[in-house]
Formats: sequence, C-alpha cells, structure tokens
Amino acid sequence: MITIDDSDKARIAKIGANKLFDVEYETRQKMSNLELIEVFERAWEKVLENRVNNAEIISSEEVARRLLDKYHGFIDPQQEHRSFHYLKAEFIAQLIKTDSNTYKLTQIWRVASSDTYPKTLFISFSSVEERNRFDELARSLQYTDEELGLLLIRNFMNLHPDYQPDKGVSSDNN
Repeated sequence: MITIDDSDKARIAKIGANKLFDVEYETRQKMSNLELIEVFERAWEKVLENRVNNAEIISSEEVARRLLDKYHGFIDPQQEHRSFHYLKAEFIAQLIKTDSNTYKLTQIWRVASSDTYPKTLFISFSSVEERNRFDELARSLQYTDEELGLLLIRNFMNLHPDYQPDKGVSSDNN
C-alpha cells in the first residue's frame, strides 16, 4: 500500500509534468491546494497508482544519472526509487518505507531526456559494478562507454538489415 500526504499531493500536482495530469501546468499554478489534491487524486486513480506499484526498482545512483542536476538535492538514497513509463516518457517515484507493507510517496519526477532526446537510448545495468565494468572495458578498447555502446548496437543492427517491426505490435507503454 502507498500513502501520500495531502501536502505532497498538492506539491506534485502543482509542479508535476503535464503528461500526468488532466489540467495544464499554467492552470495548476493558480489552483488552491484542495483543487490540486483533487487533480492529483484523479491522476493517481487513473494512472499513477498502478504504474508506481508495478514500477522497476532502481538505485539512487541511477536516479541521479537520469535526472537533471537541479533535482539531485531532493534524491534521498534512504528511500526506494521506482521507474515507470507513461505516454512515451519516463518517470521516477521516490518512496519511503513506513512499515513492512506500507510506503509513503514523496516525489515523482519526469526524466526530461525521455522526450528531449528522442534519438537517445538509455540502458540500465543490473548493478553499479556492472556499469563500471562496461566503462572499464570501453576504456581498455580506447572508446568512451557511449562510443562502445553505439558501436555494439550498430553492429547488431547490421547483422539484421532486413528486420521490419511487426506493424500489429505496439511498443508504446500507454
């Protein structure tokens, strides 16, 4: 079970990404806390609760890597972080465990690069150690990690030049 304080509901609804809410950002800036809480609760019931409950748990290091620097001061490594996708954008929820069955939601961030850089692919490693190992391997081959990753992906794609995605299958995470 996930609980959310009314003050957090109002704050998240006021500053949160437009993709999450049925009221535009500019309008939300003028709303009362009670109205913002209602906006949040609609989004929670319609989309967020299911997405957050079923999201992938990621490390606080990974959160820092994915979020803009301006959010780093709000990342609490003692809290759990969960990544989910909605309307082709990535979001990260931060939750504190209050007891064995209950969490309290404290933050939801939109990962800006999901839409800002549509040509960019983000890859999550299983651990920081695995990520560091890939970086060390790239350097030993005189590449940056991004260069080696792109080279590997392009080589793989060249092995399958005739591949065409199945038009009946959607990769959209709506």
